[in-house]
Amino acid sequence: MDISFENIVERDIDLLVIRQFSTMNTNMLSLFAQKAEIENVEKLEISQISHSVMTVDGETDVEVIFNYGETRIAFLIEDKIDAIAQPEQAKRYKIRADKAVESGKYDKYFIYIIAPQKYLKGNQEAALYPNRISYEELLDVLNDDFDKAMLKKALDESKHGYVPIEDQRVTAFWDRLYTFVEERFPDTFLLSGKKGESRGSNARWIAIKSGKGTNLQIKADRGFVDLEISGYADKFQEFSKNNQDLLDSKRLYLRLASKSLAIRSYIEPIDFEGDFDAQIAQVEIAFLKAKELLDLVKLLKY
Repeated sequence: MDISFENIVERDIDLLVIRQFSTMNTNMLSLFAQKAEIENVEKLEISQISHSVMTVDGETDVEVIFNYGETRIAFLIEDKIDAIAQPEQAKRYKIRADKAVESGKYDKYFIYIIAPQKYLKGNQEAALYPNRISYEELLDVLNDDFDKAMLKKALDESKHGYVPIEDQRVTAFWDRLYTFVEERFPDTFLLSGKKGESRGSNARWIAIKSGKGTNLQIKADRGFVDLEISGYADKFQEFSKNNQDLLDSKRLYLRLASKSLAIRSYIEPIDFEGDFDAQIAQVEIAFLKAKELLDLVKLLKY
């Protein structure tokens, strides 16, 4: 059976891991137990599985709590495909776990990071986790074709990813950006990513979810907003002929972009390392231009 996915994000892998634990995949359970040198794996009985457990000290992607005789043991799992490594993230896992032990949530814990092998080898923060499991190792113990296909897609995507250290100025700017959109355009835009997500110094393009076959991005550092239409690069002349009057009336420009063509609107560049409040007028204009391009889609002839 051929199973394919357009893209896979870390949340998908979180749910894959939860599903495998909940169905008691003994091979995967043995893999996790072996990494932490837990003996008598058969004594582990799952009591609780939770996704995205938030505290004041941060987030645990997956938390699995077991009964091990009279002892309650927790597996705390951080999942990475190619996302930015947050400074002291491994340390915060231990802080959260120690507090949970003090509160009586469980008696003992083991902290893991799961990620592609190249991430585990090439990232300094990943090396600080006491237990590391690669996606490649996980793939060997999966017993479901759907989950295998999902993990293979994640591995493929990781080849094109990056693992930089967080830029706190850029991350702070993004947080303000999400709040701005929630308050100013609550029913208009759905941004890719999520608020609170760490960002590297190169995270300066704002991807906005748009209609099928289109890709809307505010390329803030370059000073323009692009609505890309997939698969139309070789139909540039025809598209231009059918839509040029409309584009001219709105002062929009047509550009080639790889296998797509892009309808472009120019804006003043935005500095993601700078002060958000000082640039709020520029940010608003950028999103107004983006809205104009979204509204334009239903008027185009293609």
